[in-house]
Amino acid sequence: MFEDLPALFGSPLPIDGMKGSLVQAFPENACTPILPPPPSDNRTKFIALIRRLDCNFDIKVLHAQQSGFHAAIVHNVGSDLLLHMEWNDETIRKKITIPSVFTGESSGKSLLANFSYYDNSHIYLVPDNYFSLGYYLVPFIVVVSVVIIIMCAVMIVRCFQHRKRMRRNRLSKEQLKKIPIHKFKKGDDYDVCAICLEEYEEGDKLRVLPCSHAYHCSCVDPWLTKTKKSCPVCKHRVFRSDSDSDSDSDGNAADNSRGDESDSEHTPLLRPSPSFGSIAESPRALHDEPARTVSYPAVIV
Repeated sequence: MFEDLPALFGSPLPIDGMKGSLVQAFPENACTPILPPPPSDNRTKFIALIRRLDCNFDIKVLHAQQSGFHAAIVHNVGSDLLLHMEWNDETIRKKITIPSVFTGESSGKSLLANFSYYDNSHIYLVPDNYFSLGYYLVPFIVVVSVVIIIMCAVMIVRCFQHRKRMRRNRLSKEQLKKIPIHKFKKGDDYDVCAICLEEYEEGDKLRVLPCSHAYHCSCVDPWLTKTKKSCPVCKHRVFRSDSDSDSDSDGNAADNSRGDESDSEHTPLLRPSPSFGSIAESPRALHDEPARTVSYPAVIV
């Protein structure tokens, strides 16, 4: 393993690396066109070993490419310091298509002495396994952004659905105006507001719902416009919309039929409790009623 740095121009090394035969360039600095690699089959890839200095890096690699080499290794002179190979001419940079790397002087000498093509050896150029922040960060940001957008879209849709459902379950001001208002007078059947539990006084404005339950306007209006459009006690809807389900209407119809049997249309919310005298039957009534005989079946244990 030899330390190296990839050039800032040309194509990058393949992900699985490149296997090739190392040949020293002639002339060694490759500042002028160099000799082509030895004749061989098309499957063999040749890598040129070039000495630093005397001309720019882009010119050296371009000459190796024009001579038929598939990659180039430029080694330092008098130092093992690694450098980033840059280009000076934009036109030359666009022409370079082969990969190239830079290595130290000792690495270059070791490669030439031990892994030359003439020693029947091969070398592998493997890309550095460094962490590319942009390579991993960009897909991560894209995925996170898509997830956030989807979550925001779902939340917006849920919010609209909730607001629509709340509007459907509340009364509008126009609908509230259609409910009649009754001024309380002494002798009316209504006596206590079930919301504030205060007795009605002369002149109080009462909102009489279709179910015949009455409340203070100041008590029931916020309930109908901000909470639900149904009676706080019997839960009957004040206005029925087309969006209500058939099952709900059937269930309410059954409840209404049972309620109609027991109460009239003008039944007040709270009626005075009947006196004990009205509940208990008089002794005379009990005396006049014929005696009833109840027989129970015998139980044998």
